[in-house]
Amino acid sequence: MMKPDLAPQPARDVVVVSATDDGYAMPLAVTIRSALERLGVDRRMRLFILDGGLSDEMKGLLLTSLSDPRLTVEWLRPDVELVRDLPTSAHLTAAAYLRLLMPVLLPPEVTRVIYLDADLLVRSDLGQLWDEDQGGHAVLAAQDAGAPCLDAAAMLPSFPRSRRYLAATKPVANYRELGLPADGKYFNSGVLVMDIAQWRREDYAQQVLDCLREHRRHVLWCDQYALNVVLARKWRALDRRWNQGAHVYSYPSWRDSPFDRETFALLRSDPWIVHFCSPSKPWQYFCAHPFTREFRRYLDATAWSGWRPPRPQNFLQQWCQFHYQPLRHKVKSHLRTLRYAVGRKRRRAA
Repeated sequence: MMKPDLAPQPARDVVVVSATDDGYAMPLAVTIRSALERLGVDRRMRLFILDGGLSDEMKGLLLTSLSDPRLTVEWLRPDVELVRDLPTSAHLTAAAYLRLLMPVLLPPEVTRVIYLDADLLVRSDLGQLWDEDQGGHAVLAAQDAGAPCLDAAAMLPSFPRSRRYLAATKPVANYRELGLPADGKYFNSGVLVMDIAQWRREDYAQQVLDCLREHRRHVLWCDQYALNVVLARKWRALDRRWNQGAHVYSYPSWRDSPFDRETFALLRSDPWIVHFCSPSKPWQYFCAHPFTREFRRYLDATAWSGWRPPRPQNFLQQWCQFHYQPLRHKVKSHLRTLRYAVGRKRRRAA
């Protein structure tokens, strides 16, 4: 049987995919609104939204927020039950896994996309990211600001100073057993340029799902663990400014960070995409992220114009939780790595 001819994607059209449920509809509006404001005048955007449980009201607010003649919006409704059994966390729900279903859900003519998390602020033209050379790689991504490599102790010259500030020193705790190199880079999955055609050919989505289920006791940061395992030798690093993780503000200085002086300064002062990838979000009352004001300026260009987080009634309790939760998250990450290292030594001794 002859395969049907597939219409090619116009080269100037930027194809974007994101996923949300009702809880992230408002930040997704800011993510896409900011991307449209920065998009080159000669570009169009084709947006696919993976619907993880959106009410009609939230869909309507999103469409009102994203009204633009250069934009088309298409809805995809994945079966959330397919990923319901996978590990989640306090601020990451099963919706975080919906992107893994993209190769099956997207129309067959879509062979390449930019995937964006729903908690971003886009400050540069996505057309420039779209024009990056894929070079045969399954994914283009930026190294994670809080965990840039598989083994920080082995690879970071700054480790004696930066170790106390890193989010994780071994984000894939069992990397040796998986045959991965200590000098392997580790990427953040909030901004990805994906070769969907390659994903379909190699069935990477199923490989990632299998990895999550087989190694669930080692999983850190949901599917980011498995993406870095399955795609370990199949991705290329982008300029870090395409995905500035919130953790960059945890380092007191560039000497205490995994970055050189210039990279550190650029990441903090002029990121191309700001990723609010921490428990503290700019739609929360206590958020002190440096780009919170800019996020809220774009919020005022959406259907949520004028909205601001109300002062909590249980102010002191919420204030304590706000300061305690990030510390708890960091301690849990380090304890997970430590427990694995101790267990590994015991197994060797036995």
